[in-house]
Amino acid sequence: MMIERKTGRRIAAALVTMGAAAGMTGALAAPAAAADRTSGHFDVAAEVECDVFGDPTDVEVHVHEHVGGQEAELPAGDWLTFTGTSGPEVGFTVEPGASCGVLDVEFQPNVLGSASTGGTVSGVGAAGSFSASKTSASGGLVLDGSGHEDLTWSFSSTGTYLLAFDVTVNGGAPVLSETVPLKRS
Repeated sequence: MMIERKTGRRIAAALVTMGAAAGMTGALAAPAAAADRTSGHFDVAAEVECDVFGDPTDVEVHVHEHVGGQEAELPAGDWLTFTGTSGPEVGFTVEPGASCGVLDVEFQPNVLGSASTGGTVSGVGAAGSFSASKTSASGGLVLDGSGHEDLTWSFSSTGTYLLAFDVTVNGGAPVLSETVPLKRS
């Protein structure tokens, strides 16, 4: 079947117009609103890849949530929000690759991000403890290759706390984590 040239151009123009309209609809769609996450289970996760000898070759550190047995990245703009001592479970975990040998992973806090409005945040667990403010940071947590540790968190005042960690694996070069967005209301 042969399509006349004029009809073909109309079809092509209609398809281009529909594609552009679909693209504009996606572009104009509003992003999801930021949320205060007051419950759930979140981890600062060190994902470690290793070579065939079991030595670490790559480390990525991000914040994820456990949802229905799966991991989901914390959406940008969301806050892990505490009211008094209640709030979400927030901990640390090591996720080793299949070929990894013995791992020793340390999470050391950095000073709070400059946009933080709170005072001092502290975390305490069996694997260690730390404290961070805008001017100082101390302590840390050490986990083995399959470790997981939920912490008890405390905040000196209401406000936001933007906290990142330097993560080292087996004494190697530190890797900076994603920022953990904490809020005390």
